[in-house]
Amino acid sequence: MNKILLIIVSIIMLLFGSLFFLYQESWIIISLPFQTSSLLLKKSLNISKEVTLWTWKQHCWNQEITEIIMSDNVVQNIQLLLNQWFVLLEEEQIIDKLIVVQSVALSASGQEAFISLSQNPFNIQQSTYQKCMMVEGLLKTLRMNTISVQFIRLLVHHQPISDDHLNFTVAWPILGYMNL
Repeated sequence: MNKILLIIVSIIMLLFGSLFFLYQESWIIISLPFQTSSLLLKKSLNISKEVTLWTWKQHCWNQEITEIIMSDNVVQNIQLLLNQWFVLLEEEQIIDKLIVVQSVALSASGQEAFISLSQNPFNIQQSTYQKCMMVEGLLKTLRMNTISVQFIRLLVHHQPISDDHLNFTVAWPILGYMNL
């Protein structure tokens, strides 16, 4: 009788252990009635949103509407938005290399974003005007998509961009420098 009881208890413990393991690995999802509202709230925080990307090409502003997944995380939103913007610049042949936003960090006040790029987006052949319009397109893209920072600093590999025409050691205001 002891051996049969031991076998039954072992089988029950094996089943409970297996169910617990499957639950921990999310192979089994147990949803209680009071948890559904919190799950829906978490899903609603990541929303696919249409954004407008602005570029300066052929002496006029061009806009492209695309969708990205926005969240309540400003850093993630900036990174996703600017990666899409750099892809658009490369597709439109405004830049000749694909630039990736490596990281974004906010200042302690949350008003300034430090944006580190994979490489310098400007080349030697570009005029100061072309560079200024590219920066203005970046600022306009952030501004028009209601990113909640006031200034940005562009970096390459976490160092200020070295450029003969523009000063990237100071912060650029998100409002831009042009009267539109």
